[in-house]
Amino acid sequence: MILRRITQHVKEQNWFAVGLDFLIVVVGILIAFQITSWNESRQDRHAEQRYLAELARDLEADIVEIQTAKRLSLSSLAISELVLETSAPDYKRPSFWPVIEEEVAPEESLLQYPYSALVTRPYLISTNSTFEELIQSGSISVLSNRTLVSDLTKFYKDLRENTNDEKALHNQTNITMNYFNDLGIGLGDSATLDTLQALAIKDTRFLGRVKSIAFFSNWQYLRLNRIESDANALLSTVNAERESKL
Repeated sequence: MILRRITQHVKEQNWFAVGLDFLIVVVGILIAFQITSWNESRQDRHAEQRYLAELARDLEADIVEIQTAKRLSLSSLAISELVLETSAPDYKRPSFWPVIEEEVAPEESLLQYPYSALVTRPYLISTNSTFEELIQSGSISVLSNRTLVSDLTKFYKDLRENTNDEKALHNQTNITMNYFNDLGIGLGDSATLDTLQALAIKDTRFLGRVKSIAFFSNWQYLRLNRIESDANALLSTVNAERESKL
């Protein structure tokens, strides 16, 4: 209809009417673009809220996993240090690492099976499904806080690197397990700390393995502790972002 009107006005050389018709067309197009933009923005904000809620859920699950892994690392460190108290009284934790603030004590359930406790290594499996979906689908742009995007990228990169480190630690664990097998020791064998201390005094190979276990358990705990701190900071940022979008 508008095209017919423009054609008619051109034939009549009513240039004012022609200009007015063109203005109406342009304004209509601009309004249509604006409505489309508003709809897309509204959809993006809705998607952002959904992704933020799912990111918070994933981070909460990661924190629980990290805390469990930290407890296992502390138990392994505690039992190895209890063995070293007698077999290597001069042993000290490396001074180049931060001090462990919480109590280093083995879980009671592991004390009866110290061989198993020495080689039990946590394997952290991250709940990163939401972040992977954001990356693979190209939807990461819906997160308006670009600093948060950068922090999430760094956090999940750190978790991937931690997985590689854990593989190296498991190689160390296999060495100890092979040593136990050579001695006829099974991971389900119960023993007292006195037994392990006597073995460490008698066999320098076992003493060396216990020292290595203490070192790697200490290192792993401190790494997990830093990751947990980063996860908690990210969770606070994500929750704050969710609140600000309401």
